[in-house]
This record gives sequence, C-alpha cells and structure tokens, in this order.
Amino acid sequence: MFRLAQLSLANRALIALITVFASVFGVITMSSLKQELIPSIEFPQITVLSAMPGASPEVVDKQVSAPLETALNGVEGLESTSSTSRNGVSQISLVFTYGTNLDRARNQIDRAISNAKRSLPADVQPQAIAGSISDFPIVFLAVSSDKPLSELNADLARLSVPRLQKIDGVRGADVTGGATQHIEILPRPDAMAAKGATIQSIRNALSNNGALVPAGTIEEQGKTLSLQIGSPVDSLDTIRALPLGGAKDAATIGTVADVNLRDDERTSITRTNGQETLAVSVTKKPEGDTVGISHAVKDSLAALETDLGSNAKFTPVFDQAPFIEKSIKDLTSEGLLGLGFAVAVILVFLMSARSTLVTAVSIPLSLLITFIGLSATGYSLNILTLGALTIAIGRVVDDSIVVIENIKRHLSYGEAKVAAILTAIREVAGAITASTLTTVAVFLPIAFVGELAGELFRPFALTVTMALLASLLVSLTIVPVLAYWFLKSPGSAGAGSPAAREAAARDAAAARAQALEAEQKSRLQRAYLPILSKTQKHPVWTLVAAVLVLGGTAAMTPLLATNLLGDSGQNSMTVRQVMPAGTSLADTSAAAIRVEEVLRGIEGVRNVQVTSGNAQAGFAALTSSGAANSTFTVVTDERANQAKLQETVRTEVGTVAGSGKITVGSQQGGFGTSSTVDITIKAATSQDLRTASDAMVQAMTGVPETSEVATNLAANQPVVQVKVDRAKTAAAGLNEEQVAGVLAATISPVPAGKVRIDTNDFPVQIGKGTRFTGIDAVRSIPLPAAGAPVTLGSIASVEQVDVP
Repeated sequence: MFRLAQLSLANRALIALITVFASVFGVITMSSLKQELIPSIEFPQITVLSAMPGASPEVVDKQVSAPLETALNGVEGLESTSSTSRNGVSQISLVFTYGTNLDRARNQIDRAISNAKRSLPADVQPQAIAGSISDFPIVFLAVSSDKPLSELNADLARLSVPRLQKIDGVRGADVTGGATQHIEILPRPDAMAAKGATIQSIRNALSNNGALVPAGTIEEQGKTLSLQIGSPVDSLDTIRALPLGGAKDAATIGTVADVNLRDDERTSITRTNGQETLAVSVTKKPEGDTVGISHAVKDSLAALETDLGSNAKFTPVFDQAPFIEKSIKDLTSEGLLGLGFAVAVILVFLMSARSTLVTAVSIPLSLLITFIGLSATGYSLNILTLGALTIAIGRVVDDSIVVIENIKRHLSYGEAKVAAILTAIREVAGAITASTLTTVAVFLPIAFVGELAGELFRPFALTVTMALLASLLVSLTIVPVLAYWFLKSPGSAGAGSPAAREAAARDAAAARAQALEAEQKSRLQRAYLPILSKTQKHPVWTLVAAVLVLGGTAAMTPLLATNLLGDSGQNSMTVRQVMPAGTSLADTSAAAIRVEEVLRGIEGVRNVQVTSGNAQAGFAALTSSGAANSTFTVVTDERANQAKLQETVRTEVGTVAGSGKITVGSQQGGFGTSSTVDITIKAATSQDLRTASDAMVQAMTGVPETSEVATNLAANQPVVQVKVDRAKTAAAGLNEEQVAGVLAATISPVPAGKVRIDTNDFPVQIGKGTRFTGIDAVRSIPLPAAGAPVTLGSIASVEQVDVP
C-alpha cells in the first residue's frame, strides 16, 4: 500500500485529474441513481391464477386447482406448492429455491399449463404472475367522469392503460371496479319457431361470418395484390343482418332475436372517499425508478383526462414517491450533519484548518466513488444503501485522519516535505490497511447470506464495503498529494550544502524530542496515562470487567425487538374486511360503506379507497380474497403518529356492527415487513383441518402481545347441489352430462364467441338465462326426456349443502 503513496506523489497532476474526474462522474451518477424505498427483490415465487366464473370453491378445486397443481409439480427447482380455491377463482402459489432462474421456470410453467389445458374446462385460461416487491403498485389512481362506468372502463382500457404502460419502467396498469359489457342476443320464441331457427343456427351464423380469409394473390396493372375474402362483423346492426342458414324466408338474426349491448354482472365495486369510481394501479419493473415513474405518471394525467373527455378526472390516492423522497431527504440530512460534526471534531483535535480541510475531502470523495460503485452494480438509492452510507461517514474519515496526523507530525520535525509524507505513510499504511480490511470483514460476509435476508441486505453490505475501500484508496493516494500542496513545513530541510542538511537533521531530531515531550504533557495524555497505567498493573480485574460488560450486553439482547425490517412510518395502511361466506356483493359493499364512513371520520385520515368483491387479473387478483371481502387503502397525514393512528383505526373499525372480521396492517411498499407469524396446518380431512385451525386460533388468541389472530380457512358456504339418480336418468333417456347441459343452458346464457366494435372486444351471449328465487323452482326445471317431459326433481335430489 505504501507504493500507492509513492506513485501518487510522483504523479501529482495525474492524481488531481483523476480526482476531478471521479468527483464529476460521482455527482452525475448520484443524480441518475433510481430511488426506491427498499431494494427490488424478485421472490422465488410464481402465482398461477385461473378464473372460472360462477363455479363454487369445490368445483374450482376439483376441475382447475387439482389438475393444474399436478401438472406443475414437475417444474424444475420447485420447493413447495399451495392452492387456494374460492368462488370463481383458483390461485396456486409456486415457491422455488433461491437461486432458481425464474425466466426458465416461467417457461416451464407455461409449457405445463399448455399441457394441462386439455383437462381443464374450455373457458379457463390460467395466467402465471411472477412475484417481487415491484408487484406492489407505486401509484393508486381514482378515475371518475360523466360517462357510465362501463363506458369509462372500456375507454380506460383502450386509451389510458396503453399510454401508462409506455412510460419507461412501467410494468403494467390494471383497472378495477369497472362494469364490463357483453352483446346479448335474446331470441323471440314465436319468431324462432316461425322461421325454424335454433340457438345453434344463431351460433353458426356468428362463427361462419366476420373472418378475413386469404385467397392468394392477383395481378393488377403490373402490381401483385393480396386477395382476401370476408368482411368484419363490427357493429350491432351487422350482427342483426347476419343470415341464418337453414331458416325460412332468408331470416336474419335480427328477425328472430333482439340484439343489444348489456352491462355484465359486476364482480367488484370501487369507491374513493365515498364516491363510486374506477381504480387504476400502476406497477413497475424491477429495474424501474419508483420516484421517476411516479412523477411521469402524474405528469401524464392532464393528457389522459383530455383523451377521455367527459370531465374525466384522475385523482392520486396513494403514491410511494413522496414518502421515498422524504426518507431519502431525511437520511441525506442526517448524513450531512454527521459529516459536519466529523469535520468539527477533526478541527478540535488537529487544531489546523488546512489539515482539517485535507482530511474532510476524503468523506465526499469516498462517498462519490461509492455512488459510482452503486451505479456499476445496478443498486439504487434506498433506505438500506443510504443507511450504509450514513454508517460509513464516520468511518471513512478514520484512515485519512491517521495519515494526515502522522504527516503533520513529521512535517513539524522540520523534515523535507516529500520525505516527511513518505515516512509518515510508511509508518501507518499497514495499520490502516489492516483496520479497514478488518471492518470490511465484518460487513462483507452479509452479502453471502442466502435466501431473503441475503437478497435484502446484500446492497447494504456491499455499499459499506465499497465506501470503506474507497476511503482506504483516498487516504493512500489523494490525501498525500493534498498534504504536499496545502500543508506547510516549518523548516527547509533538504536545501543547501551537506553541512546545512546535517544541521537541519539535528534540528529535526531536536524538534522530534520536543514534540514527544509536549505530547506527554498534553491534557489528553495526562488524563489517559494514569488509566492505562492502572489497567496494566491489574490485568485480571481489567479482563473480568470486560467480560462482565460483554455478558451484560448479551443478557440484554432478548429485550430488543427482533424483526426483519422495522416499521418505516409510511403514511398508509391496509384494512381488510371479511364477511361471512356467501355474502352477496351488494351486502359486502354496504358493509364496506359503513366501515368507510368510520375511517373517513378519524382525524389524520386523508384518503380512503375501497374495493369490494373479486378481481380476476393483475395485482388486484393477487390481493383479492373473495367476493365477500373488501380491501381498504387508507392514506394518512404524514405528520401524524402512524403507530398510534393505526391503533386508533383498529379500535374504531372494531365498533362497526355487522361488519364481519376486520384486520389492520401497515403497507411497506409491498414488502411483508409486519411482525406476522404464519403457521401451516396439515390434516387428512377437511373436518380435521377445520378443527385444528379453530383450536390453533383459540390457543394463539391468548398469547401476550398478539392481535388479529385469523385463519385463511374460509367458513363453509351454502351451495345448491344436484345429485342425479343414474337409474331414473337412464330410464328417461338421459345421462348426467345431458342434464348438466340443460341446466347450464337454462340458468346461464350460451356463449357465442366475441365481436370487436370500435376497438373493444365484447363477448356474445345468446339468451338471458333464468334467475331462480328458490330451490323448488330449480326442482321444477323441465328436461327433454325420451317420452313425456320430466322435471329435474323427479330424477335428482336438489338440496342446499355447506361446502368448504
């Protein structure tokens, strides 16, 4: 390391140029680093979501979850799987070992899903979603306008979502709370009978028209033109004009049925501050800049409102950027204060403005070099890397203090400047190198810890390491050059005749002796030497005292709260409301309104956005927990005591009657940093599982310091189950599949593909379906038997039962 100092003093201009270059590049790099709350971590987890509207949890489990889970078990690197089946939705979580290539795993999952589709219902389309901190939305927007929600939902999907997704770093934008639409073809029985039309003839008319079919090429005036046959079906009038093959008098769909655009039955409802709105959530890619994306989204809102028209308004409800910017600003301020105090302490002890300035230069230089390292390694500015820099500020100056103090001491002896600097560095180079590497050895191993802790704290460990190594480099290269330029030598040794040099050497020796004597008489020496003398005379008692201090420290360790990351104080929280199984969306929404009114009345709460019901795509599907549940995003005043406010919210919402079970938790930028303990229970039967789950909840409720003990095992919910008597069914000339087909066609409309109108794809449904108001009405459904018609109740039992 001493050779570095020699090389630096021999090439002072070059070192100065490198220093300027590193400073400028460090400043540029610092301003370009992306900003986020905590490092982006890609969890080794992929979730497979499947929607099967109208299906009970038992049907979803048997027809979707079970075959998919079996097909996915062969994926390489898979550690565990778990599936959750609820009304209309299957969610399978795949957990991989850390270090698994998730891109490769994703490809294997897609192949497994493709192979499993043959055993799944035809309308089930599974989608795989990788899990990471970046999946948590960085911005929640509420959208309102004068348009109906169904039209606004379509315009958002067509105009706003593509524009948001084009922002650099945006991974996706999801719309929830909207009412979708479908094309309803409602046959008129008399007209159908008169024209000899059937449901199948209407389906055939739709499927046999509207496709563009290539038919080769032709030559026209020396040009080769492509030939295509067909015209699009792109409006309701076009559908009405489609001819029905086999019908009488060239009948069309419009002559035997009514064709209209209808709203779908809603699966979710979103309200913002008491008003029904749509919600748009924006997520980022792992490499995206949270703060930059947030600003870009807010800058684009005016243009998005202009595109939508009809007094459309986008209102930011939740935004990660302000909290991140405040956290970074606070840490930066604390770091600058630390730098200022460090410089002040150095000035007090060195008693030299020049020496202090030369030493203080090492702090910003070391940090700027560290910023270059952060950029090279792809890390961001977050609370962990900034915390590491704050810790390092007090340490990066140590090497330079040792070097500059020793140089100053040798210069005070009257030695030649270059010789004094080299001699001083030779004396301490080994010591500061050993000290720095020892400190590095404390932090660097954290970077090699496995699994989640390693992924999270690796940037912290490497940032401290880079800062310490940068400080060592600065103290052995830049500090000696600055000392040569700025520190004064009291003598002029090295000049003149040999006799003069000899005299200067004698003067230097005398100065050294005087300096040593002065050191022994200093206040610091007079205070410290007696203590040192006593500890040397009583080594046993000194060691005993040290052991007692160490033991006392270890004994107090259990008194410290232990968690992965403490509460960051973010001004937002999540409230989840779970209603009894089977609760309708209307009743769920009504219960959510009561809770919402209480939340909005709490002092310190600024915005409340709630989504009731099931979401079936994107991030909303991952956090959605069923049609009978609601999720509230509560944004609070950043100046309020967040922990106390959270307790207030927990107390107030607990007083709302008929609101089901409510849990309150903080948001940490999507990262699960709450002090939650999850217990997995396995059992041979569902009844045993429920018994064990209830017993565990009861036992954990009595544990001190616990709150909101809950189980994710949903209560049994009522369904109507039809059990076909196979003998009676066969006697009527039917089978189970035919009975199921008739019931489905009677209760639900018949799907007939999709039609694109004005860039929007609308599902086509034939018939309206029948809404039955009692079980007896279901038993009376007529079935087309071989002889006389029979009712469902005569060949099957129709009963209400409870299922998981």
